[in-house]
Amino acid sequence: MTPTPSDDVLLQRTRRRILDHIAGHPGLSARELQRALDLGWGETAYHLEQLVRASALRRERTGRRDAYFDPAVPWADRRLLVVLRGGATRQLLLELSSTAALTFSDLQRRLDVSKSTLSFHLTRLIAAGVVEEVRADSGRAYRVPDRERVAQLVREHRTSFEDRLIDRFIETWASLLPE
Repeated sequence: MTPTPSDDVLLQRTRRRILDHIAGHPGLSARELQRALDLGWGETAYHLEQLVRASALRRERTGRRDAYFDPAVPWADRRLLVVLRGGATRQLLLELSSTAALTFSDLQRRLDVSKSTLSFHLTRLIAAGVVEEVRADSGRAYRVPDRERVAQLVREHRTSFEDRLIDRFIETWASLLPE
C-alpha cells in the first residue's frame, strides 16, 4: 500500500504550488521548477525533498538530473516524459514516432546531426527501453515500440514542452489518423 502524504505537508503554500506545477509539467527538474515558480534554490530543494519524503512526489534519477512526477504517473510514462523533456532526445524520439522504423542513415539525414551525436542519443534511448533496434531490408533500423503512447503524451502535455517541433509532430500524427 502506497503511503499518502500527510495533510500538514500539503498545507504549505509553496508545496501546493510545486505539486500543482508538476501535475501540469511532469518530469521537470528541480532547476526548471525553480525558474518556473521563481523560487530560491534552497527553498526549491527543501520543499521537493519534503514532498518526496511524504510520497507526494516521485523523484526519478535520470543521469545528470532528477525528474519529478506525481506518484500516479505510471513508470512507462515517466520514462517517456523524461525523454520528451530533453531537446535532442525529444527530436529523435518524435522523428522515430512519426514512422514505423528508420535506419541510422535515414535518421542522420532527417535530423542533420553527426554520426557520433546520433549514436550517443540512440544508445541512451535503447538503454532506457524507449527505442528498439529491429532488422530491416537494408540492415538495422530503429523504432518506437509504443508510438501511440508517445503521441498521446505529447498531446496531453503539449504546453509543458511547447516548441515548433511538437507542433509539427502533432500535425503530422493527426494527418495519419482516419477522420
